[in-house]
Amino acid sequence: MLVVLVILGLTAGVVVPQMSTMGASFDFSLKREAFEQTLNGLAYQAFRDNQDLLLIGDYTDAGRVEGSEPKRDPGASLAASMRTLPAAGEERVHQPPLNPAYAQLPLPAGWRATVSAPIYFRASGFCGGGAVTLEIGRAAYSYELSAPQCHARLVD
Repeated sequence: MLVVLVILGLTAGVVVPQMSTMGASFDFSLKREAFEQTLNGLAYQAFRDNQDLLLIGDYTDAGRVEGSEPKRDPGASLAASMRTLPAAGEERVHQPPLNPAYAQLPLPAGWRATVSAPIYFRASGFCGGGAVTLEIGRAAYSYELSAPQCHARLVD
């Protein structure tokens, strides 16, 4: 009986200190997976709400950072009456939506997501694709969202 108790004590001495590290790792994995699920769900959210969404700029735990999107030349966008493109002979270009809402990315405290080029999620469920960088402390993770459904893929 004494030998069994000694073995259990030694095992507990090795395992118990690792439990907090394991718990923190598990918590981090759950939060990052929730972030990926949010990214993957934006196209469906646009479809469900029948509202075009725009993902651009910096996002923190407080929401989108106002004024963080890159400045664009106002002459670079087309007026609503000029949005018709040729049907044949040229590659089809998907124009930005006329009245998109900013997408929301709920993030845990200390996390920051950056989207340098606009990613458009159409009410039809189509997504133009793009890239998102997630910064957690000193670590950075890059995600690629590829058209037409923008499934988030972690890039090495």
